Order: sequence, then structure tokens, then C-alpha cells
Amino acid sequence: MKMVGILCLCIFASAAARAQTKTIVFVCEHGSAKSVIAATYFNKLAKAKNIPWQAVARGTNPDATLSPKTKTLLAADNLLDSTFVPSKLSQQDVDAAQHVILFYSFPPTLHGDGKTLSWQHVRAANDDFQILRDNILLKLTPLLDSLSKH
Repeated sequence: MKMVGILCLCIFASAAARAQTKTIVFVCEHGSAKSVIAATYFNKLAKAKNIPWQAVARGTNPDATLSPKTKTLLAADNLLDSTFVPSKLSQQDVDAAQHVILFYSFPPTLHGDGKTLSWQHVRAANDDFQILRDNILLKLTPLLDSLSKH
């Protein structure tokens, strides 16, 4: 009977931890490059820092697959999720998130209710995705530091 009680306690603790995990949505036009890079590195860093946040990537006009340069970049860092398929940003995504970070314009058909932050100035130099990743990481570090205090 003790084992059942311990098992129930573990399941409850796990469910409580998931319930406390907060979500951030990264949005780019095609949901196949900037938002994916940002969400992937955000999740890696949040996990390493034990911060209860998770990120998802969305697009306003999503591609069918990840961009080839994104695949190459993430594969080189052993972070490629080969099952990922870009998804369109929905009002449900926005409502479930605490923050929405935009690499592209926020769709006028959706309502952000003060949750949005623009990172539209973050770009790849000469289409170099390693520079893009580094520029995103420069933004992610202070963001994660800020979120870890809440």
C-alpha cells in the first residue's frame, strides 16, 4: 500500500509541475526558421537552468517543412526534431501563452492583449543562420534571466 501512495504522490507532483509550466510562443512568417531556432534554444536553456517555461514555434503563413538552413543549423547542434511540422499561430496559442515574441507582424485577426514583444529587428547577416542563432541567443539570455525571477 505504501508503494501505491508513493506512486500517487509522484504522479500528483508531476502533474502539478506541468500545470505550473508557463508557455512562450515565438512567431515568424513561415514558422520554419527564426521561431523554430528561438523556441529550440529557449527550451534547451530553460531546461538547463531548471526554469519552468516551455516555448513553441508558430508561423503566420507556415511552410510545409523546416527550412533547409534551419535543419542544418539544428542538426549541427544535435537539436533537430525531425518530426517537427510548422504550425499556424492561432488565438488558442496566444491565449495559452504568457508571452508572444514576434519576428514578424502580429496577425490583425488575432488579439494579443499586451502579451506581444517585437524582435522583428533580429536578422541573419548575409543569410548566415549561425549569425541568426547567435543574435537570437543574445536576446534569449536576458529573457530567460528575467523569467527565472518570476
